Amino acid sequence: MRKISIGLVLFLVALLVSLGAAPTPASSSSTAIIAEIINQVDEQQFRTHICYWQSQEGGEECNSLGSRWSCSPTAIDRALGYGQRYFESLGLKTQSDAYNLPCRSGPSSNLTAEWPGTESSKLVLITAHVDSVIFGMGASQAAPGADDNASGSAAVLEAARILSKYRFKHTIHFVLFTGEEQGLIGSRAYASRMAGQGAQILGVFNMDMIGYDSDRDGAFEIHAGTREGPIALARLMVNTLKTFEIKLTPDVLESGATNRSDHGSFWRHNYPAVLVIEDTEYGATNDFNPHYHSVNDTLSHLDLSYAKRIAQAVIGAAAQLAEPVP
Repeated sequence: MRKISIGLVLFLVALLVSLGAAPTPASSSSTAIIAEIINQVDEQQFRTHICYWQSQEGGEECNSLGSRWSCSPTAIDRALGYGQRYFESLGLKTQSDAYNLPCRSGPSSNLTAEWPGTESSKLVLITAHVDSVIFGMGASQAAPGADDNASGSAAVLEAARILSKYRFKHTIHFVLFTGEEQGLIGSRAYASRMAGQGAQILGVFNMDMIGYDSDRDGAFEIHAGTREGPIALARLMVNTLKTFEIKLTPDVLESGATNRSDHGSFWRHNYPAVLVIEDTEYGATNDFNPHYHSVNDTLSHLDLSYAKRIAQAVIGAAAQLAEPVP
């Protein structure tokens, strides 16, 4: 992390608050609500969602023969349909955001579920890409993608399950992107549309691969880049870990951050966004998932306790940014 003087920090925080890019300090009542929210994150929910998404329809429960390849309407539409049914079972309004994906003959779409704010249409986004791929992908091949990225997508559904029980000042969008593996195509279309509409986005928490921790050290990465808006989101996450004693070791990347996930689409429009991801080759240590983009990327290789803790950090930070209403 860069060294910044206290005076400059106070100036930047004041500036970010005025721009709607930094959270305000939580009150004691809000802190209690956030603690209650964090404690509801459930490993079994992750298992249920990942099992469905990695499995082949009609096969035995929790097999690894499924696919969520964006170029296959059958595969990706089944994955989106599961997300839509789940969001709507929570009472959330859903919207399909259509865009053109060159490898499909017809349009593809992202899926958004909305939890309206009580006072504001400013947005807090919790996102992940739901599509999967393996190297040399063909239409008939399995691409279970348990870590990449059923893990992040399951966390988005878990965020919706919990946060939809509470009221927040600002509006929350839960978004499942497609076309990520083809070059962030779905999120680029989404972010461009939001920018064109003049949407005010307070922050984007994008989760991509949050389930692999073979050395059990709890290390994970927050890719913030060098702009102050995303750095403020990273600080919020780090403070959430400390305040609520979530046992993880964060590595905040600024100059070494990657733009190779859907958060990068929001950076293009100067929206504050961070990538939350397991320990990779980008960080100080390297525990990269060796099953990445292969048929072996299955639930059996994941640590759901680790995924749960990362989700707790994201959901807790996002809830603070959205400002809970007692």
